[in-house]
Parts: sequence; structure tokens; C-alpha cells
Amino acid sequence: MVTDNPDFARMPTEATLLAVYLAKRLALRQFLVTRLRNREEADDALQDLYLKVRRAGDQADLSNPVSYLFKMAVNLARDQQRGKRRAVLREEDWGNIAYGAAGGQSVADTPSAEDGYAAKQKLAAVRAALETLSPQCQRAFLLHKFEGLSHREVADRLDISTSTVEKHMNTAMKHLIRTFDRDQNATL
Repeated sequence: MVTDNPDFARMPTEATLLAVYLAKRLALRQFLVTRLRNREEADDALQDLYLKVRRAGDQADLSNPVSYLFKMAVNLARDQQRGKRRAVLREEDWGNIAYGAAGGQSVADTPSAEDGYAAKQKLAAVRAALETLSPQCQRAFLLHKFEGLSHREVADRLDISTSTVEKHMNTAMKHLIRTFDRDQNATL
């Protein structure tokens, strides 16, 4: 064993620590697997431990190098677990921001497939109902309701008066209400 070697005390710190690491590598790995409950994470921590051993230099307290290595392994495992917890919290926060949250449940900004399909059907029904109106009335309604133009902007675009736009909107809305009152399965 490395620590039984009489020249151990005269070995440079990095070389001593590295020799102990190599001698105890399997025990350190098993310790990390037990601690982290995941072989891949344990292997990552073991690799990090190796890199730390290589960088330790003369800073290490080598009165008990095995204990020192296991303490380093404990610290790495804790750091890794904290990092995982922080990552989970970041993901939860991102999910709450991106999708909102209601009662602890994520709520998507986008409609469900069924709601999207129903909306497309309603839109198609509105467009079909509008086709029975005059072209000028259709254009006024579409510009106002679908493109979001004000009555004044619609009037300017169609070169008509604002009161005519208001009459077209009134006609279109009454027509849609009558059409959908007849068909109770479709609603606005």
C-alpha cells in the first residue's frame, strides 16, 4: 500500500495524493455511487476528484491522505447534489414563467388541440356567414375585427366615412348574431 511506503513522507504532495487516489479509486467510486445513487454521476464526480487531486499541489493537508480524499469526495457529491437541486428549481421557475401556473399546475399558453380545432371551425363559420354580406361590409368587418384597425383607419382605407363603417359593423354584427342564434351549435 502507498501509505505503508517509507518514502511516502518524502513524496511531493501532488504525487502522494495522486498515488493514494489511484490506490483508493475503486473504494472512492463505490462511496460516490452510494452517496449519489447514480453510477454516471459518481463517475463524473470521480473524474472531478481526479482533476482536483492534480491541482491540489502543496495546499493539501496530508497528515491523512485517505481521509482527505474521502472528504474531497463528500464535498464534490454535495456540490453535485446542490447543483441538481438548483437546476430543478431553475427549470420549475422557467416553466412557471413560460407556461404560467395555476394551483401548482402548469398551464400552457397555447390552446389544446381540441380548442384550436374548435376555434378554426368557428372562424370558418364566421367567414362563411360574412360571405352573404356585401363586399364593402365584409371588408369593413374584416379590417376592423381581424386586422385590428380602428373605425377611422377602416374609413380611410376604404375611402368611406366613419359613420358608414359603423353602419357596416352594425349590419355585420346583427347578421352574425342572427346566423348563430339559428344554429345553436356554433357560437361567437
